[in-house]
Amino acid sequence: MHKSIVLCDGISSDYLQEIDFFLKEWESDSPTIMVSTSGSTGVPKQILLDKRRVKASALATGAFFKFKKGQTMLLNLSPTYIAGKLMIVRALEHDMRILVAPVSKNPLLSLGNQLVDFAAFVPYQVEAILANETTRKKYEKIGQVIIGGAPISVKIEDELRGLKNQSYATFGMTETITHIALKNVTNGDNYYKCLPGITVEQDERDCLVINKNAISNDLITNDIITLIDAHKFQWHGRIDNVVNSAGVKLFPEELEKKIAELFSENRFYFIGRKSAVFGEELILLIEGEQPVNWIDIENEMRNRLKPFEYPKAIVFIAEFKETQTGKVIRQIS
Repeated sequence: MHKSIVLCDGISSDYLQEIDFFLKEWESDSPTIMVSTSGSTGVPKQILLDKRRVKASALATGAFFKFKKGQTMLLNLSPTYIAGKLMIVRALEHDMRILVAPVSKNPLLSLGNQLVDFAAFVPYQVEAILANETTRKKYEKIGQVIIGGAPISVKIEDELRGLKNQSYATFGMTETITHIALKNVTNGDNYYKCLPGITVEQDERDCLVINKNAISNDLITNDIITLIDAHKFQWHGRIDNVVNSAGVKLFPEELEKKIAELFSENRFYFIGRKSAVFGEELILLIEGEQPVNWIDIENEMRNRLKPFEYPKAIVFIAEFKETQTGKVIRQIS
């Protein structure tokens, strides 16, 4: 185990073995590491990443956040996947201390009085952390936080804007070795700013194109954006998810943010299905049983959504299908 690793309470032996396995893989003579994709946009697969590019990603993040030797980085994500691996590499490349917390819904419960300079969470962890007054205070003491893996709800964004530290939403994918751009949620930014050395453009579909850089080759994505300049862009959603209903393009991800706080107890998503009348029509899938206050929720949805944004059908599903990393697989069941 690396000399600069410190353990919080409640760390399992399996978790430690995962960390140790990756440290040995990273320090081996092999020029590559093996990474599992999440499967959120296709079938999960194993891919090899060049260590030089992984290192370049870690250094670019460090340049963006101005990491310093001796700072403390929190690891609470499994190193089986790219996000956890990169947290370790960032710490190693910048000679930072690694504080290992459990891979749990609220990892800060085990933090004690340890101070942290940099951490990464997924949105459901942030929601749990902020809901607990003790861990909320601990979160606010973390200098800089990145949040990825899924969109951040409007409710959580509003809460983060009231805190003293800095929180960023990430944009990236396994193929870009985690994020290539960050959005400052604390400042209320509505655009992503690229890491140093990254430039982007837009193709004829209005989708993001990432130009060749030290981290990746030219990469054409299916992410619809508004290009601000070569270093900044606004993200609207995946072209795969766009619903073209009677000629109007609807972006499920944007609509979901509008009503996210209405479904604190249920996961949900918008999706399109074929329609003889509209070509495609928007429907809303909700996990679980219909809430007892459903009429109130429906009325509030109508207040938040424009008439053409309101779903043509609402379907309750017992349980959503997920990827291995817990991301919801969008499909009409």
